[in-house]
Amino acid sequence: MPDAQRLRQPSAATVTANVARALFDFAAARGHDAAALARGFELEPDSLRDLDARIPVETAQRLWAELPRLLDDDDLGIHLAQHLAPQGALLPVLLLASASTLGEGIDRGMEFQRALAEGSSWRRAGDRPGRAVWVYEFADPVAAAPRHALEFGIALMVLVTRRVVRDDLAPAELRFRHPPPRAPREHEALFRCALSYGQARDEIHMFAESLALPVRTANPSLLEHLEAHGRTQLRTLAPSDGLPDRVQRALRDALSSPAPLTAVARALRCSPRTLQRRLRDEGTTFQALLDRARYARACELLRAPDACVKRVAAEVGFSEQASFHRAFVRWSGETPGRWREAAKG
Repeated sequence: MPDAQRLRQPSAATVTANVARALFDFAAARGHDAAALARGFELEPDSLRDLDARIPVETAQRLWAELPRLLDDDDLGIHLAQHLAPQGALLPVLLLASASTLGEGIDRGMEFQRALAEGSSWRRAGDRPGRAVWVYEFADPVAAAPRHALEFGIALMVLVTRRVVRDDLAPAELRFRHPPPRAPREHEALFRCALSYGQARDEIHMFAESLALPVRTANPSLLEHLEAHGRTQLRTLAPSDGLPDRVQRALRDALSSPAPLTAVARALRCSPRTLQRRLRDEGTTFQALLDRARYARACELLRAPDACVKRVAAEVGFSEQASFHRAFVRWSGETPGRWREAAKG
């Protein structure tokens, strides 16, 4: 199907209604009638009070497209983040504020991106020396976060990080697909890092050394409770039918296989060559998905009290510990041993 035609088709994806409620609360603080605004977007104000409520992604896209004009605010995303940061409120930033280290907090929060917005995810890809990189991906082009939504999420993470870790922290670099804002001064003042626009993909770069910094509000019991709640939310969502997601699910049983590509292709009933071609058409590669699955599983295993790096390497498909060591540094910016110790707190 041509991309233009696919973009016009409605999506079955949903997003959390908590962001919509935050937008209307912000509008009310600016002197607008929040209830009237909500009804203008065919949303009932009472229904938004349910913390587990969800709205269609198309409605969320309309909110982010039209509210900047209705509120006369071309920097709505970062202004909403500044308004919401003292409260936290959204699951990923609550997880960040409860984790033992900054790196653990960001990783745990990113794992639940789909609970915020179906069809999208943040993938850890440490592809720069001394930096940890997260890449924003979306299986459904209709569900891709627009400019203000993306800036809101990143700004909220940065502001909460300064509140719970260290007030002078800043990303190493941020890259955005969208064009630059009309007046970028506020963005520069908030993010305090290099900002690039019109890029091929959205990326968050953090200095690898900052990921081991302790979180002042760490609360292991609350973290466990929040993660359980997040997993419950994810179970209520319909499984994604996108090819990358199906590959990710198949990889769970194929990581230790000597030929994971062949094993996944067999599970999806196609040839390895066809699978690779179809993934390229989706804008990704089998190797990228394999790295993502290996990294996620390795982090899960390394958190265990009796974690052995050699056994972890074997379980995620590396015959040599040295090869796993190099790959893990590439993914995370630090060695498996250092990551394990930081995760233990």
